[in-house]
Amino acid sequence: MLSLHPPPPTEHIDVLEMNEAFEEIDGSFQFTGTLVVYNTHNGLHHARSIPRHSSLLEIKLEHLINFIPIPISAYTPLFPSGFTRAPDLPPQKCYIKKPKLISYDRIRQGSQPNDIAESVLLEATVCELLKQHPHPNIAPYLGCQVTDGRITGLCFPRYNCTLMEERSKDYSGVLAVVESGIKHLHVLGFVHNDINPSNIMLDGDKAVIIDFESCRRAGESLEDCGRTYEWYDEEVNTSLPQNDLDALEEIRIWLGVSSKPFQFAE
Repeated sequence: MLSLHPPPPTEHIDVLEMNEAFEEIDGSFQFTGTLVVYNTHNGLHHARSIPRHSSLLEIKLEHLINFIPIPISAYTPLFPSGFTRAPDLPPQKCYIKKPKLISYDRIRQGSQPNDIAESVLLEATVCELLKQHPHPNIAPYLGCQVTDGRITGLCFPRYNCTLMEERSKDYSGVLAVVESGIKHLHVLGFVHNDINPSNIMLDGDKAVIIDFESCRRAGESLEDCGRTYEWYDEEVNTSLPQNDLDALEEIRIWLGVSSKPFQFAE
Protein backbone atom coordinates (compact mmCIF):
# COMPACT_ATOMS: atom_id res chain seq x y z
CA MET A 1 0.00 0.00 0.00
CA LEU A 2 1.33 3.45 -0.94
CA SER A 3 1.45 6.03 1.82
CA LEU A 4 2.36 9.70 1.49
CA HIS A 5 2.88 9.94 5.22
CA PRO A 6 6.26 9.13 6.80
CA PRO A 7 6.84 6.86 9.78
CA PRO A 8 7.09 8.59 13.16
CA PRO A 9 9.93 11.17 13.07
CA THR A 10 11.70 9.50 15.97
CA GLU A 11 12.10 6.24 14.03
CA HIS A 12 15.64 5.41 12.92
CA ILE A 13 16.12 4.48 9.27
CA ASP A 14 19.00 2.58 7.72
CA VAL A 15 19.30 3.59 4.05
CA LEU A 16 20.40 0.62 1.92
CA GLU A 17 20.05 1.85 -1.67
CA MET A 18 19.49 5.06 -3.58
CA ASN A 19 19.28 5.95 -7.24
CA GLU A 20 18.41 9.12 -9.12
CA ALA A 21 15.18 9.03 -11.14
CA PHE A 22 14.71 10.77 -14.49
CA GLU A 23 11.61 11.23 -16.61
CA GLU A 24 11.11 12.60 -20.11
CA ILE A 25 9.60 16.07 -19.77
CA ASP A 26 9.10 18.35 -22.78
CA GLY A 27 11.35 16.19 -24.93
CA SER A 28 14.29 15.87 -22.53
CA PHE A 29 15.11 13.66 -19.54
CA GLN A 30 14.99 15.59 -16.29
CA PHE A 31 15.82 14.68 -12.70
CA THR A 32 12.61 13.99 -10.75
CA GLY A 33 13.92 12.79 -7.40
CA THR A 34 15.99 10.17 -5.61
CA LEU A 35 14.61 6.68 -5.13
CA VAL A 36 15.46 5.22 -1.74
CA VAL A 37 15.26 1.80 -0.07
CA TYR A 38 15.58 1.85 3.69
CA ASN A 39 15.16 -0.43 6.66
CA THR A 40 13.45 0.13 10.02
CA HIS A 41 12.35 -2.16 12.83
CA ASN A 42 9.14 -2.59 10.78
CA GLY A 43 10.98 -3.95 7.74
CA LEU A 44 12.04 -2.62 4.35
CA HIS A 45 10.43 0.34 2.59
CA HIS A 46 10.72 2.10 -0.75
CA ALA A 47 10.37 5.88 -0.88
CA ARG A 48 11.31 8.96 -2.88
CA SER A 49 13.32 12.02 -1.91
CA ILE A 50 12.84 15.22 -3.90
CA PRO A 51 16.41 16.59 -3.63
CA ARG A 52 19.64 14.99 -4.83
CA HIS A 53 21.96 13.32 -2.32
CA SER A 54 25.67 12.58 -2.60
CA SER A 55 25.66 9.70 -0.10
CA LEU A 56 23.30 7.36 1.74
CA LEU A 57 24.20 9.05 5.03
CA GLU A 58 22.72 12.35 3.87
CA ILE A 59 19.19 10.96 3.56
CA LYS A 60 16.92 11.68 6.51
CA LEU A 61 13.37 10.62 7.21
CA GLU A 62 12.04 14.12 6.70
CA HIS A 63 13.30 14.10 3.10
CA LEU A 64 11.10 11.17 2.08
CA ILE A 65 7.64 10.84 0.49
CA ASN A 66 5.68 8.07 -1.28
CA PHE A 67 6.37 5.32 1.27
CA ILE A 68 5.83 1.74 0.10
CA PRO A 69 6.39 -1.22 2.45
CA ILE A 70 8.23 -4.09 0.75
CA PRO A 71 6.85 -7.50 1.78
CA ILE A 72 9.37 -10.25 2.49
CA SER A 73 7.86 -12.45 -0.23
CA ALA A 74 8.76 -9.81 -2.83
CA TYR A 75 12.50 -10.30 -2.51
CA THR A 76 13.27 -13.45 -0.48
CA PRO A 77 12.22 -16.77 -2.08
CA LEU A 78 11.71 -19.87 0.01
CA PHE A 79 14.89 -21.92 0.46
CA PRO A 80 14.41 -25.11 -1.60
CA SER A 81 15.26 -28.51 -0.17
CA GLY A 82 18.58 -29.73 -1.56
CA PHE A 83 20.07 -26.27 -2.10
CA THR A 84 23.34 -25.34 -0.39
CA ARG A 85 23.27 -23.37 2.84
CA ALA A 86 26.32 -21.10 3.05
CA PRO A 87 28.76 -21.53 5.96
CA ASP A 88 29.07 -18.74 8.50
CA LEU A 89 32.17 -16.90 7.26
CA PRO A 90 33.66 -13.53 8.33
CA PRO A 91 32.82 -10.55 6.06
CA GLN A 92 36.43 -10.19 4.89
CA LYS A 93 36.24 -13.65 3.31
CA CYS A 94 32.67 -13.70 2.03
CA TYR A 95 30.69 -11.42 -0.28
CA ILE A 96 26.92 -11.70 0.16
CA LYS A 97 24.96 -10.66 -2.90
CA LYS A 98 21.68 -9.13 -1.70
CA PRO A 99 18.63 -8.54 -3.92
CA LYS A 100 18.41 -5.03 -5.36
CA LEU A 101 15.12 -3.35 -4.45
CA ILE A 102 15.45 0.13 -5.92
CA SER A 103 13.01 -0.72 -8.76
CA TYR A 104 10.39 -2.24 -6.48
CA ASP A 105 7.99 0.71 -6.91
CA ARG A 106 7.79 -0.12 -10.62
CA ILE A 107 7.90 -3.92 -10.31
CA ARG A 108 5.03 -4.05 -7.81
CA GLN A 109 2.71 -2.50 -10.39
CA GLY A 110 3.49 -5.15 -13.01
CA SER A 111 2.14 -8.63 -13.56
CA GLN A 112 4.91 -10.23 -11.45
CA PRO A 113 5.20 -8.30 -8.17
CA ASN A 114 7.52 -10.99 -6.77
CA ASP A 115 9.87 -10.79 -9.76
CA ILE A 116 12.86 -9.86 -7.55
CA ALA A 117 12.42 -13.00 -5.43
CA GLU A 118 12.02 -15.11 -8.55
CA SER A 119 15.24 -13.63 -9.96
CA VAL A 120 17.11 -14.51 -6.75
CA LEU A 121 15.85 -18.10 -6.97
CA LEU A 122 16.77 -18.34 -10.67
CA GLU A 123 20.32 -17.15 -9.99
CA ALA A 124 20.65 -19.54 -7.04
CA THR A 125 19.52 -22.39 -9.31
CA VAL A 126 22.20 -21.53 -11.88
CA CYS A 127 24.83 -21.29 -9.13
CA GLU A 128 23.84 -24.68 -7.73
CA LEU A 129 24.52 -26.20 -11.16
CA LEU A 130 27.85 -24.37 -11.43
CA LYS A 131 28.81 -25.70 -8.01
CA GLN A 132 28.41 -29.20 -9.41
CA HIS A 133 30.50 -28.26 -12.48
CA PRO A 134 33.16 -25.81 -11.20
CA HIS A 135 35.65 -23.89 -13.30
CA PRO A 136 38.70 -21.94 -12.04
CA ASN A 137 37.55 -18.76 -13.78
CA ILE A 138 33.97 -18.78 -12.54
CA ALA A 139 33.46 -17.47 -9.02
CA PRO A 140 32.86 -20.35 -6.60
CA TYR A 141 29.38 -20.34 -5.10
CA LEU A 142 29.39 -20.90 -1.33
CA GLY A 143 25.64 -21.26 -0.92
CA CYS A 144 22.57 -19.35 0.19
CA GLN A 145 22.30 -17.13 3.21
CA VAL A 146 19.06 -18.28 4.83
CA THR A 147 16.86 -16.55 7.40
CA ASP A 148 13.56 -18.00 8.60
CA GLY A 149 13.52 -20.47 5.73
CA ARG A 150 14.02 -17.83 3.01
CA ILE A 151 17.00 -16.96 0.82
CA THR A 152 18.27 -13.52 1.86
CA GLY A 153 21.53 -13.56 -0.11
CA LEU A 154 23.92 -15.57 -2.26
CA CYS A 155 27.45 -16.04 -0.93
CA PHE A 156 30.73 -15.99 -2.84
CA PRO A 157 34.39 -15.53 -1.94
CA ARG A 158 35.47 -11.90 -1.62
CA TYR A 159 37.88 -10.65 -4.29
CA ASN A 160 40.04 -7.54 -4.43
CA CYS A 161 38.45 -5.52 -7.24
CA THR A 162 36.77 -5.62 -10.62
CA LEU A 163 38.45 -5.21 -13.99
CA MET A 164 36.49 -1.95 -14.28
CA GLU A 165 38.11 -0.63 -11.11
CA GLU A 166 41.66 -1.78 -11.86
CA ARG A 167 43.29 -0.28 -14.96
CA SER A 168 46.79 0.36 -13.60
CA LYS A 169 48.26 -2.78 -15.19
CA ASP A 170 47.95 -4.61 -18.47
CA TYR A 171 45.12 -7.06 -17.93
CA SER A 172 44.73 -8.06 -21.56
CA GLY A 173 46.18 -11.46 -20.66
CA VAL A 174 43.23 -12.30 -18.40
CA LEU A 175 40.83 -12.36 -21.35
CA ALA A 176 41.92 -15.84 -22.41
CA VAL A 177 40.98 -17.31 -19.03
CA VAL A 178 37.74 -15.31 -18.99
CA GLU A 179 36.92 -16.80 -22.39
CA SER A 180 37.66 -20.24 -20.96
CA GLY A 181 35.09 -19.60 -18.21
CA ILE A 182 32.56 -18.34 -20.75
CA LYS A 183 32.95 -21.43 -22.92
CA HIS A 184 32.54 -23.64 -19.85
CA LEU A 185 29.16 -21.98 -19.28
CA HIS A 186 28.26 -22.58 -22.91
CA VAL A 187 29.13 -26.27 -22.70
CA LEU A 188 26.69 -26.51 -19.77
CA GLY A 189 24.00 -24.98 -21.99
CA PHE A 190 24.01 -21.52 -20.39
CA VAL A 191 24.87 -18.00 -21.56
CA HIS A 192 25.99 -15.32 -19.09
CA ASN A 193 24.46 -12.42 -21.10
CA ASP A 194 26.11 -9.69 -19.01
CA ILE A 195 29.85 -10.00 -19.58
CA ASN A 196 31.44 -6.61 -18.85
CA PRO A 197 34.45 -5.30 -16.85
CA SER A 198 32.35 -4.95 -13.68
CA ASN A 199 31.48 -8.65 -13.77
CA ILE A 200 35.10 -9.79 -13.93
CA MET A 201 36.76 -9.93 -10.52
CA LEU A 202 40.54 -9.77 -10.06
CA ASP A 203 42.58 -11.33 -7.30
CA GLY A 204 46.25 -10.88 -8.12
CA ASP A 205 46.66 -12.35 -11.59
CA LYS A 206 43.53 -14.48 -11.24
CA ALA A 207 40.29 -13.48 -12.95
CA VAL A 208 36.83 -14.90 -12.32
CA ILE A 209 33.39 -14.24 -13.79
CA ILE A 210 30.67 -13.16 -11.35
CA ASP A 211 26.98 -12.18 -11.37
CA PHE A 212 24.69 -14.81 -12.88
CA GLU A 213 21.47 -12.83 -12.56
CA SER A 214 21.12 -12.57 -16.35
CA CYS A 215 22.37 -16.10 -17.02
CA ARG A 216 19.84 -18.06 -19.09
CA ARG A 217 19.77 -21.28 -21.00
CA ALA A 218 20.73 -20.90 -24.65
CA GLY A 219 17.70 -19.97 -26.72
CA GLU A 220 15.67 -18.46 -23.87
CA SER A 221 14.16 -14.98 -24.08
CA LEU A 222 15.98 -12.02 -22.52
CA GLU A 223 12.89 -9.85 -22.33
CA ASP A 224 12.82 -8.12 -18.91
CA CYS A 225 16.33 -9.44 -18.22
CA GLY A 226 18.66 -6.85 -16.69
CA ARG A 227 21.89 -6.27 -18.62
CA THR A 228 24.53 -3.54 -18.45
CA TYR A 229 24.00 -0.52 -20.70
CA GLU A 230 26.52 -0.19 -23.55
CA TRP A 231 27.88 -3.72 -23.03
CA TYR A 232 25.34 -5.63 -25.13
CA ASP A 233 23.49 -5.45 -28.44
CA GLU A 234 20.08 -3.96 -27.67
CA GLU A 235 18.62 -5.59 -30.79
CA VAL A 236 19.33 -9.09 -29.45
CA ASN A 237 16.71 -10.38 -27.01
CA THR A 238 17.61 -14.06 -27.08
CA SER A 239 20.17 -15.86 -24.93
CA LEU A 240 22.87 -16.77 -27.46
CA PRO A 241 26.51 -17.83 -26.91
CA GLN A 242 27.54 -15.08 -29.33
CA ASN A 243 26.26 -12.51 -26.82
CA ASP A 244 29.12 -13.40 -24.46
CA LEU A 245 31.73 -13.57 -27.20
CA ASP A 246 30.68 -10.17 -28.59
CA ALA A 247 30.87 -8.69 -25.08
CA LEU A 248 34.34 -10.15 -24.61
CA GLU A 249 35.42 -8.55 -27.89
CA GLU A 250 34.05 -5.23 -26.59
CA ILE A 251 36.28 -5.61 -23.51
CA ARG A 252 39.28 -6.23 -25.81
CA ILE A 253 38.49 -2.95 -27.58
CA TRP A 254 38.02 -1.18 -24.24
CA LEU A 255 41.41 -2.45 -23.02
CA GLY A 256 43.07 -1.35 -26.25
CA VAL A 257 43.92 -4.91 -27.29
CA SER A 258 41.78 -4.56 -30.41
CA SER A 259 41.72 -1.51 -32.67
CA LYS A 260 38.17 -2.15 -33.87
CA PRO A 261 35.47 0.48 -33.21
CA PHE A 262 33.14 -0.13 -30.28
CA GLN A 263 30.20 -2.34 -31.24
CA PHE A 264 27.56 -1.17 -28.79
CA ALA A 265 28.17 2.58 -28.37
CA GLU A 266 25.27 4.79 -29.34
